Amino acid sequence: MKVLFFHRNSESLGIEYLSAALKKAGHQTELMFDPGSGDVEYKFKTLDRFFDVSRKMVERAKVYAPDLIAFSCITNLYPWASKMSALLKEALPYTPIIVGGLHPTILPDFVISNPNIDMICLGEGEEAIVELANSIDKGIVDYSIGNIWFKKERKVIKNHLRPLIQELDNLAFPDKDLFRKYGCFSSRVYVMTGRGCPYMCTYCFNSYYRRQFSLKDSHYVRRRSVENVVEELKVFKDKYKLKEVFFYDDIFTIDAEWIKNFCSSYKQKIGLPFKVLVHPQAVKKEIMAMLVDAGCIYVDMGIESGSEELRRRLLKRYMTNDDIINAGATLKEVGIKFCTLNIVGFPGETREEMLKTYELNKVLRPNGAIVSIFYPFPQTELADYSLKNGYLDSADYQKVCSGQGTGYKESSLLKNIEIKEALHLQIIIPICVRMPLFFKPLLEKIPVNAFTRIVSIFFLSIPRNTYIRVKESITMFFKSQLVYALCQK
Repeated sequence: MKVLFFHRNSESLGIEYLSAALKKAGHQTELMFDPGSGDVEYKFKTLDRFFDVSRKMVERAKVYAPDLIAFSCITNLYPWASKMSALLKEALPYTPIIVGGLHPTILPDFVISNPNIDMICLGEGEEAIVELANSIDKGIVDYSIGNIWFKKERKVIKNHLRPLIQELDNLAFPDKDLFRKYGCFSSRVYVMTGRGCPYMCTYCFNSYYRRQFSLKDSHYVRRRSVENVVEELKVFKDKYKLKEVFFYDDIFTIDAEWIKNFCSSYKQKIGLPFKVLVHPQAVKKEIMAMLVDAGCIYVDMGIESGSEELRRRLLKRYMTNDDIINAGATLKEVGIKFCTLNIVGFPGETREEMLKTYELNKVLRPNGAIVSIFYPFPQTELADYSLKNGYLDSADYQKVCSGQGTGYKESSLLKNIEIKEALHLQIIIPICVRMPLFFKPLLEKIPVNAFTRIVSIFFLSIPRNTYIRVKESITMFFKSQLVYALCQK
């Protein structure tokens, strides 16, 4: 049978794994992709309206005639997934639509209530979607498949949660050809060596996932073998002529023995520059030195807030500022460039606390700094705190459930926060940490407007990474337009 995926903005490793599992089981897959006109960084509404490909995607879907339509949906993609589901249900009324991913896993009752969505998948979907496709292919839908909720005769069938997949080596390598033709990546490949995060940060979906999927005899944090990861990279290196690798694991450096074995094998068999994500408390000189020797040139490190008290009280991030400063010093000592990940605008955060994030970055002097405005993602501990303490009312929480206000917006759904200061810091922190100290008094007066927001993009990361991101954005925009133009001829 034929499964048609829909996605927007950027490459989805989740969809690639689902497609690989389906193909391994003998099914056909295809992808309709919308580049989103800048959604990954900032929203350019004029471009989005002018180059809207929604109708073209639907027309191409009708030609493909799928037996199942599938979305993988994080919270900020839900408005688009909802819109596309409505268009597809009108054009292909008898084709079932399933939505999986983060948002339906966290808000299953809300998403399944959408009149244009027939099924949702909670948690990991590789095994579930294959069982679903097999049953549809046989002409008799199995309504008992674990992880999947079905609508049947105006009722919702809520099936059990499966244990998390423990043997990740058994999964087929992700089907990257789906996104390659749309220009979503070229010289750099995105890879995950494991799943799950050991930390319980209150603003992150992982805290909810750990509670929901901590089943008996099931480990939340899992990792592939070094051999399996290197074999995948060998395949991609030969196939795509790669120049760089980005490991997308939540925390790459959590297992010293695994890192040691990985670095030895990677250096010998792959030898490409790579980037990883780290936690300040997992930055150890010996480990980082091994990564440098293997080819690591750049890391992202989450510090979130410069206020120790706020980190402990609100975020459950218990490292000290000295821990963070020492981690930064270690990275510089071993020769790895780094970018800090920051959040401002937490519930109850004062202007003085926000400025501590600025001051900490000035001490660290990273090679880049990304600053986000806090968003109360549904079912996270900090969203519940915001509701309970009056920073978020029930009407705005419904907007959160609908995915409104996510990403780089010029407002916040929270009440009584210093939003003007947060928006100002979102722009000046990336610029100021990269400029000579004598420019700081002038730079701190930078206004918040469309121009300065765009300028700040070029200070979020090292030039190499910025170049790759901009190149990917431009390439996928033009390639996707070309794909749909050729299909109309």
